[in-house]
Amino acid sequence: MDFTQISERTILLWLLAPLAGWLVGWVLEYLVLGRLAKESLFHRTLSGLGRWMGMVGGLGLALRYGVLPEHWHDEAVLGWEVASVFIVTVFLARLVSQYFEDQTAELRRDMQTASLVQTILRVVIYIIGLLVILQMLGISITPMLTALGVGGLAVALALQDTLSNLFAGIQIIASRKIRPGDFIRLSGSTEEGYVIDITWRYTSVQMISNQMVIIPNSRLASAIVTNTNLPTKEITARLDLGVHYNSDLEHVERVSVETTVAVLREYLNDPTAEPNARVRYRGFGDSSITFSILFPVPTVGDQIPVTHRLVKALHKRYAQEGIIIPFPIRTLEISRGGEPKEIDS
Repeated sequence: MDFTQISERTILLWLLAPLAGWLVGWVLEYLVLGRLAKESLFHRTLSGLGRWMGMVGGLGLALRYGVLPEHWHDEAVLGWEVASVFIVTVFLARLVSQYFEDQTAELRRDMQTASLVQTILRVVIYIIGLLVILQMLGISITPMLTALGVGGLAVALALQDTLSNLFAGIQIIASRKIRPGDFIRLSGSTEEGYVIDITWRYTSVQMISNQMVIIPNSRLASAIVTNTNLPTKEITARLDLGVHYNSDLEHVERVSVETTVAVLREYLNDPTAEPNARVRYRGFGDSSITFSILFPVPTVGDQIPVTHRLVKALHKRYAQEGIIIPFPIRTLEISRGGEPKEIDS
């Protein structure tokens, strides 16, 4: 290639235009993004990308006003188009990913995102951008798609379990019945806790004991799951008790409700709260009349501390009111020459 065919003005323009575009992009990024909150969508999307957009814009100006030989000009235009498509691809991948994060942030307690969906969105956008670039370079993508189809069939057979977890994860997220931040409980299993993240293979669940349980998506999708966050986070907790047969049940009910309401007001730090606490008698036990106290708590995580306070408060209040919680009584009847016979009473 003969560089003498290119004027000094064109060479200088091609050197300075990209540099000037980079500086202008950096300045605009500093001035514009500096006025936006760091948590805003455009700040997270354009951070570090504006200067490269400016450089591509500078290359476009150099192409417009810099006179190059025809064969060089065509190659330069192609390079500029490839760079533009790449920058747009990166911008769209960031924008879609951050927008998805903003939309799901309200559904999550810890403001995290479902990494599976974010990864899939970014990968799809990058693949589309790559195919466009290959098409621009004159590389036929039809044989590649054919090879990918045949290879994909072989990979699908070899990775049945992995693909099963992948599509199960997509199904879980798309249904929105199990979301990061929800408290779930698996039927017939001891696993229960808060959903931390849903990845392409498994779902991470943090138990109340602060241990992490890794559940394959395929198992979670086929299990019977109790989600305590749906339809609302508030749940109705239950405390089972029993009182002596000689107790005044109306008095027991009034004292139990008053004590429960007082405990809830103290826990919620709201003296004006009117929680719907209620008593339901369930039956005649061996040594007591059994009943349950039903009371609302904000989340499933509040159930244990509220029950802890309520047991102590009821024990103290029952003692003051003369309400007796009887001990189970066992009577042994011993016959002559026989074995002891246990009789409940």
